[in-house]
Amino acid sequence: VRVGGEALASIAQLRAMNHSYIYDNDYEISGRIVKGGLNTLPYNEVFVRVGGVGRLANGLNTNCVLHPYDFHGVDRTFDDGCGTPVALFTRTNMFKDLTALLRLRARMSSILGKETMLKIPLLFICPEHGTRVLTIGLQQKLLSIMSNSLNPFQNPHIKHKTQMNNISESHFQQKLQELLDLDDDDIRNVLTAEECARLAGGFGATDESVANLLMDVMLEDFKAERKSGLSQKRLQNIVNEGISASVRSNDFNTSRQLLILYTLVASRGREDTHKKSLKGTVSPSSRSHRKLLRHVSSITSKNETNPIVSERTPSSYPPPPPLDTDRLRSATNSDGLLSVLGAAEVLKSIQTNAAKKRAMEAAQSIEEWIEKSENSVAYRLASWRDLTTAQDDLKIATENHSNFMAFVSNKAITNRKKFAEQLRYAVDSTNFEGIEFLKSIHSIVSTMHSPCLRLELLQFILGLDNRYSVAHVERSVELAATCLNISATEDIFASDNESEIHGSLED
Repeated sequence: VRVGGEALASIAQLRAMNHSYIYDNDYEISGRIVKGGLNTLPYNEVFVRVGGVGRLANGLNTNCVLHPYDFHGVDRTFDDGCGTPVALFTRTNMFKDLTALLRLRARMSSILGKETMLKIPLLFICPEHGTRVLTIGLQQKLLSIMSNSLNPFQNPHIKHKTQMNNISESHFQQKLQELLDLDDDDIRNVLTAEECARLAGGFGATDESVANLLMDVMLEDFKAERKSGLSQKRLQNIVNEGISASVRSNDFNTSRQLLILYTLVASRGREDTHKKSLKGTVSPSSRSHRKLLRHVSSITSKNETNPIVSERTPSSYPPPPPLDTDRLRSATNSDGLLSVLGAAEVLKSIQTNAAKKRAMEAAQSIEEWIEKSENSVAYRLASWRDLTTAQDDLKIATENHSNFMAFVSNKAITNRKKFAEQLRYAVDSTNFEGIEFLKSIHSIVSTMHSPCLRLELLQFILGLDNRYSVAHVERSVELAATCLNISATEDIFASDNESEIHGSLED
């Protein structure tokens, strides 16, 4: 299977040439009959027999479990088509094509199964250099360069169809299939955790391998904290590295994946590990007791259920330690990335208790405005003038310019009085740690039509800057709620017992 080019021969020609090369003493190459055959062939005349069901690896059929009669390659025919590939190759050694080659292998492993594609050769074929093998060592060096020196990028052929506001089901499915597996080929023993995180954020990695990476780092932090008594922040730093790479590649999907898995590991995983440590059951090996979810892809790839309207019990787990996303937010204008980084800031505001303090201040300020406005039209008009000036100076993000008549009449007072009541309810009836507070904020946002001061106050409460419109705020709150909802779900962490795993998934 070739990357970056078109086939120069039909399947029928390939079959005929394959048969001729294998069985005939004399055969044709480029229109010339070669008597007795050749010991070596030009690079573009190599046709390897791939008939039958599986590929031969070390003399064994990769699909021998399904087809034991073909265990030693006996009776391989073309009755079922050409069979699986014997190698993947690229015509150039440019990074875009080498990366496409790795993504192609990941996609074929996803479709055909890892066993079928096990140790499949990766080749570089060109007239100047002939056929060169991309060995495991070279692949690891390539991944190191990708994570340290290469500006990350998405697959250019599907990028435009996997954006937040423009998702094609088929293209998105391909993106999921092309995710790299950080647990393959000893990658995690060769690359540092920071390099793996940059690969995951910039180029995309499978949910389970990213979760394994974060879980291992979290356990290292936990052990270091128990030994030194000092708080460790390596997990946050690694996630920041990954999200930074996702911003550079403008990939909303990988940034969302990292935030969700980080919340899962940092809040629920850390709490469970702490409980185990008190019982003396923490194992030195993270893999021996890891209880990560087995169906992470269904959670991080799509938000199928809105946690805002979920009837689940509110989370008893606190938000994760805060991530530093201030610098990253200023580096992007992508709607999707702003929503993810906004969600991280919302979780930070909840975790540091800043949201509670700001919400109280906002409720008090809006109530003072209502009290003064009810008794003075001049005060309302002065407020309208200040708002329009701020809008013209782009100091606040609004859907539309403030309506003059809303301030002349009582409409602005009515809207803000309702907002004040909702905000005061959120302040008085929630503990600012679970999903209930986000539900209250979401109910406020969802009823807004042309907010000005109300939007500015919500930005202030949640720690968001003035680029966040009503739509941005709503998406950020929904994603933050998704993160908290996942960490609250009892069956997110699968049981060590395989039968219990399947039982929890069915529930």
